Parts: sequence; C-alpha cells; structure tokens
Amino acid sequence: MHIIKKIKNLIDRKRAIRRIFKDAESLDEVLLDKRLQIFREIVTPQFAEIGLKNWNGKYLWYSDFNNEGIKHVVEYNVFKIFGGSFTYGNCFSTVPSISGSRLVNHRTDKSTKIIYSKRLDGWQKSMADGSPINPDKISTVNEEKFRKSLETVLSKNIPKLKKWFDEKTTLDQNISGLLEDIENPVFEIGHKIISHEYILAFLYKQKANNESATYWINKHFEKSLNNQYEIELIKKRIDS
Repeated sequence: MHIIKKIKNLIDRKRAIRRIFKDAESLDEVLLDKRLQIFREIVTPQFAEIGLKNWNGKYLWYSDFNNEGIKHVVEYNVFKIFGGSFTYGNCFSTVPSISGSRLVNHRTDKSTKIIYSKRLDGWQKSMADGSPINPDKISTVNEEKFRKSLETVLSKNIPKLKKWFDEKTTLDQNISGLLEDIENPVFEIGHKIISHEYILAFLYKQKANNESATYWINKHFEKSLNNQYEIELIKKRIDS
C-alpha cells in the first residue's frame, strides 16, 4: 500500500509539473478587482441560497447569528501560486480569539471570523496524502480557468457545505462535532491556535457546564499554544 501511494504521488507530481508549464503559456493572472467582480457575479448568489446572505465585499460570506449565537461562515483563502480555495465553519458569539494582549469577541459583522474551521474535502485530502494535486483549488492563472474552476468547486461542494451547516446549527450539534473531530483528527501542519478543546470550553461555559468548561480549557493548555499572560486572560474569562 505504501508503494502504491508513492507511485501515485510521483504521478501526481509529474501532472502538477506539466500543469505549471501549461499554465505559464496562458498566464494572465486574475487580480483582486476582477476576482471580486466574479465573486459578486458567481459566488455571492450561490452562497446566499444556503443562508450566507452577507458578503464583506472581499473574501468572507456569512449568515446572521441564530438564537444560540452561531453564525455560518465561508472564507476564500489565497494560495501562494496562482490560486485559492475555501475554508468554512462557524463563528460563535461567546468564543473569543486572542489578539495582542486581549480577548477579542466576534459578535459584529466586521469581526466575523471562522472559529470552528474546516477545509473543503479535496483540499484536506490532498494535504493528508502529500499530493500536489488539489481538486478544490480555484485557479487564478487566467479568467477562463478562474471561472471554470470556481464553478466546478462550487457545484461539487455547496451541497456538502449546506449539509454541514444544517447539522451544526445548535450548541449540542457543534459540541458533538468537535468531540468527534478530537476523536478522529484530520491532518494538520502544526496546531491550530484556536483548538477544538478551546472552543469546547467556551461552548460548555455558554451552557453553564462549568466542570466541562474547566476540563476542556485545561486540555487546550496542555498543547502549550499560549503564553502565561494569555493563559491568565483565558482562565479569567472561563471562570467569570
């Protein structure tokens, strides 16, 4: 099995190299203004159909908060070499992030941020396999390829996004999803600063389950992602 995987990766790398040379022949990169124009035309209406009716005019689409303080979000991520793809997930009104020396809440449109974050399946699998071929990559080599790859990625993934959002609309559903992700972790390069354990702690605090909140924030601290000052800030919020 290991040999088969190595052969597949070698084939994928050769395909990727051929694609780079082919792209170089037709390079006319889609820059920001044109990219946003096409997003307005193609992406924004399709995300609105699954409840993400708000667009920040650039790379973020999101719903309104529901009555449990949960907001669904999709973000376009720019790659280093002529492309990008989407991450998705939830923003929570009760889960802060750390910026500098303070905890920042995400309760306004301007502060919207994906807290519980996922990559599109094809992108995630390509990372796990170490493959240079990302089926969820949106090419910015030229406008034709940008439009075509964008439509392909959207048509394949919007039903998956809708399903995930429909199944992550309550605190209990998000808690169950986070617990499952901890039990079955996906491949990551390094550690996420906002760990699943961190999110669980604040969601349990919102449910007034202080014992579970303390348990999960201590599990987060075991990852050594925060300095002592940040630890004290977080503890103070959890204990308040």
